[in-house]
Amino acid sequence: MGGSCSIRERWRAGWAFRRWAAGFGQRLRGFARAEEGVAAIEFAMILPAMLLIYLGLVVITTGIAIDRKVGTMAFTLADLTARAQAITNADRDIMFSAARAILAPYSATGATLVLTSIYIDDNGRATVSWSDANKAGAALTRGANYVLPDYAAGLAMPSSSLIIGEVTYPYAEGWTGVLASLGFSIGGFRDGILTMHEKSYMRPRLVPRIPRVVDEDTVYP
Repeated sequence: MGGSCSIRERWRAGWAFRRWAAGFGQRLRGFARAEEGVAAIEFAMILPAMLLIYLGLVVITTGIAIDRKVGTMAFTLADLTARAQAITNADRDIMFSAARAILAPYSATGATLVLTSIYIDDNGRATVSWSDANKAGAALTRGANYVLPDYAAGLAMPSSSLIIGEVTYPYAEGWTGVLASLGFSIGGFRDGILTMHEKSYMRPRLVPRIPRVVDEDTVYP
């Protein structure tokens, strides 16, 4: 009788184990076939890379747009001034305001604008006749020598003058710091800032030299 109970108990235990094993095997096979969570896991893995690519594109495309506007600002500053017969303080402020407006919708707070007139003498030596800037210390020194770059050397005709529009803009995009902290470097940025600089050279349209009228008693040729 005792042996019969032992056999029955062993059979029940074996049956329970086989049932558990069969159920466990089904669960394993179901887990292997499940694909619902795979897409979520893959998305979580590639999301950081996608965000970095997106942020990099935003930084670069915005920088390209601003760089084009900076070039247009320098051209406009020189072109408008070259059309005048004289430049007063009010005229200067209008030129600066017109150039800054080109940068919209981006902020023009950090932009440095320099408007300069140079004179080339009979020997081809260029000197600064007058210079104005929207920020203290940015204007060129009156009477200082001026070296024209190679691409503008052809404009240095003896006994002539040139108007120079110059714009410097510090493009500081906050995301560059984030990218740099993650090991991604964008060429040209230093400490998260890319300094853009453009110059434009124009000959006066109406007069040989455009004088700068500071006040009634001060006129620079």
